[in-house]
Amino acid sequence: MRSIQARLILGLVPVLVILFVVQWAMVSYAIRHLTEDEFLYTRLRHDAESLLAALNILPDGSFSVPADRVAAAYQRPFSGHYFHIEVAGRDLHSRSLWDEDLPLQPVSPGQSETQFTSGPLQQLLMVYVAGFRKQGQDVVIAVAHDISDLESDIRELQWAYGAISLLALLLLIGIQVLTIRRGLKPAEVARRQLQAIEAGELRELDTEVPLEIRPLVLEINRLLAMQTKRLQRSRNALGNLAHGLKAPLAVMNQLLGDARLQGHGELRQMLAQQVEIMRQLTERELKRARLASGGVPGQRFRPRHDTRALLDMFENIYRDKGLDYHLEVEASSPCALEREDMLELLGNLIDNASKWARSRVWVRLRAGGELVLSVEDDGPGVDEMQRARLARRGVRIDESRAGHGLGLAIVSDTVRDYGGSITFGCSAELGGFAVTVRLPCRSAV
Repeated sequence: MRSIQARLILGLVPVLVILFVVQWAMVSYAIRHLTEDEFLYTRLRHDAESLLAALNILPDGSFSVPADRVAAAYQRPFSGHYFHIEVAGRDLHSRSLWDEDLPLQPVSPGQSETQFTSGPLQQLLMVYVAGFRKQGQDVVIAVAHDISDLESDIRELQWAYGAISLLALLLLIGIQVLTIRRGLKPAEVARRQLQAIEAGELRELDTEVPLEIRPLVLEINRLLAMQTKRLQRSRNALGNLAHGLKAPLAVMNQLLGDARLQGHGELRQMLAQQVEIMRQLTERELKRARLASGGVPGQRFRPRHDTRALLDMFENIYRDKGLDYHLEVEASSPCALEREDMLELLGNLIDNASKWARSRVWVRLRAGGELVLSVEDDGPGVDEMQRARLARRGVRIDESRAGHGLGLAIVSDTVRDYGGSITFGCSAELGGFAVTVRLPCRSAV
């Protein structure tokens, strides 16, 4: 679909072109009408009437026009001014015609017509032919004038006027383009603000906009506010649910030590496993709520800054193990990935690595056409068979090796949501478990 600007311009340009063409045609017609139909026609008719007045018809049918009654232009050879008189089959033409002649169209007395023909020197002639009756004789008088120079001047004027009209047309189109762009500037500002909202830099669009787009801006702001509230309510609900489950879980842990369960070792072990699963789920949601509590919904992931802050948090959590966290980042600008999702993904990977690492955890991030992040540890690792099960879609925590199942299941879900890929392997440098995640990514505006 074409842009609004293109539609307005394409709708205006044909109208302006037609307007200027019609104007050019009307001006050309007016000039030709004034010069040929008015000025020349009047002059030729006047000369024809003067020749009629000077015409002497004798009783024997001969006739003549006294030389002193004929303008000098009609006596100079090939002057461009010619006349031809016909009375009763006899002809008389001006000296300017020399041996040439003017073709005469038969006209009746009282009739006249104007025609264009070639002259003695192939000039373009305008010929006025009129029929009269004098002394009982039918008289036909043709008076011609060379209009070659006039036609040349008219064409030059038409070209000049056409060039001026074309420049005026281009100027008007340019002014119109600038006007349209200026009129659509608020829409461009709104587009940039939407990109800023996507990057987490703004919460809503500026409402100081023209009246025509103000309803749209207000509706977008309403939808953004509604979406933000829903997202915040959802996260708060998960956090509240996790907090609410902590007390029942603590009670269940105490009940597991009840003497009445001492004789049911298998049942006690199964209950303990399920309680541990619930505890891990609760801790995960509490951790997620802590990570999201200080951020703006929709804020974009900043690889270096956000990952460094995340590692600082885990250094405090695993202070007793004295782990060395090493970070390598090849990305300078934010990525168009939601911050909370990336913190949750990285947090689970780093948490898993920290649980099993002996002394070191390496985190690497590289952003280009895609975001590539890897987390490695120097722990015991995961054998090839278990890695194959982890990579298989749909593996649950109770189907995976303890300590890796829950976090990696969460990571796998996030990776699938973003259309990425996840690979489990062995760290070549540290010798422990290694996870590599690839996510489609573009730089945030």
